[in-house]
Amino acid sequence: MCGRYVNKNSFEDIEKLFQADLIQSPSISIQPSYNICPTQYSPVVVSADEKYQMKNMHWGLIPSWSKDSKFATNLINARIETVQEKPSFKGLTNASRCIVIASGYYEWVQTDSGKQPYYIHGEHDVLPIAGLWTRWKDIKSFTIITKSANSNISNIHHRMPLIIEQNHIKSFLDHSIKFDSLYNNQDIRLRYHKVSKLVNKPVKNDISCITSIE
Repeated sequence: MCGRYVNKNSFEDIEKLFQADLIQSPSISIQPSYNICPTQYSPVVVSADEKYQMKNMHWGLIPSWSKDSKFATNLINARIETVQEKPSFKGLTNASRCIVIASGYYEWVQTDSGKQPYYIHGEHDVLPIAGLWTRWKDIKSFTIITKSANSNISNIHHRMPLIIEQNHIKSFLDHSIKFDSLYNNQDIRLRYHKVSKLVNKPVKNDISCITSIE
């Protein structure tokens, strides 16, 4: 699963990734965040009128049919293997896909001295993560799509976020193209290193969270 992630990108970094006009919501202020936790708000990009629009959304999907927001903490991830079958997600896979803006994410490995956190990231500043979003009342929320871990990080965790290669972003966000489970086969190379257990504390949010301790 993916339970914490990082976004240290500027608007210019994100705009460069999309290589197109990117509309930034007036209410968005992009600030580095090194310890994004479920229920917090974070930037995602959606397709809107043939352009891309960046919005802050609540991490933890609240289905539009929910009576209250209690589902959110349980729906931070959606497994790609079942995403088109689960009631909470299946109506979103074609019309409500998004790119979650990240730089990397955390996973934990059980050791004799407790769980050791690792920071996992790619070769570029922006790590585009596949997501789904919806609206409940006046709240826009999202979930991160996950898949089986790539071979080079499976020793850290058996699951990972579904990362969309830059040349596939346009098709992933295109509502006219049906959700394609073949995205599951992308074997994007990732890097990782040990980080301080201070990242376990949600209040800890600075660059030391991703600093290697090896």
